[in-house]
Amino acid sequence: MRRESWRLRGAWFVILSLVGILAGLVVSVLVVTGIAEGLRDAVKPTDSPGRVAGGRTVLESMTIETSSPGRHPDWPRYTNQSWRVKKGETVVLRIKSFDDGPAPLTGVQTAFDSVEGTIGGTETLDGKVVHSLPNGEISHTFTVVGLGLNMPIPAAPTGGSVTVVARFVAKQSGTFTWQCYAPCGSGSNSMGGAMSVKGYMEGWIRVAS
Repeated sequence: MRRESWRLRGAWFVILSLVGILAGLVVSVLVVTGIAEGLRDAVKPTDSPGRVAGGRTVLESMTIETSSPGRHPDWPRYTNQSWRVKKGETVVLRIKSFDDGPAPLTGVQTAFDSVEGTIGGTETLDGKVVHSLPNGEISHTFTVVGLGLNMPIPAAPTGGSVTVVARFVAKQSGTFTWQCYAPCGSGSNSMGGAMSVKGYMEGWIRVAS
């Protein structure tokens, strides 16, 4: 009886030992798997989907009208004058102009005939890639000094329109004023009228963090 008792105890010891070993192996596999997943996440590229703040491409459309309701129906005016984007987003800005009146740049304003601050330093004019515009053809500019952005816009053909498109990245957060730097207003220096009244040739861009 004693021998059988010892045999039974020995058998149970072996069984429990095997169960313990198997349990230890399972735990070890789970731990190793967890570590591997942690390491994988640690070395995952920072541009993995869902892990980048911003980084989207967004479209903003604006229109330059030559007549609009309000106190000054004959003044040129940008529509969609103020908008918001997020820092790091790529902005595709499309400006369609119906204004056929040229406003040649003079003096220090001539610096605004070149495209600045866009991806590649270019814009497209009705699908054609350009780096600058002839001074005498310019009607307006879309200029954001705080973002280093400038887009010259030519006069439209009579009764028609032109479309300028550019891409830029909003690299700084804050609120930035944009303005037209072409003398398209009234007065002896063409800087009055629409040029000096908010809501016509001026607005803002808010870049959120």
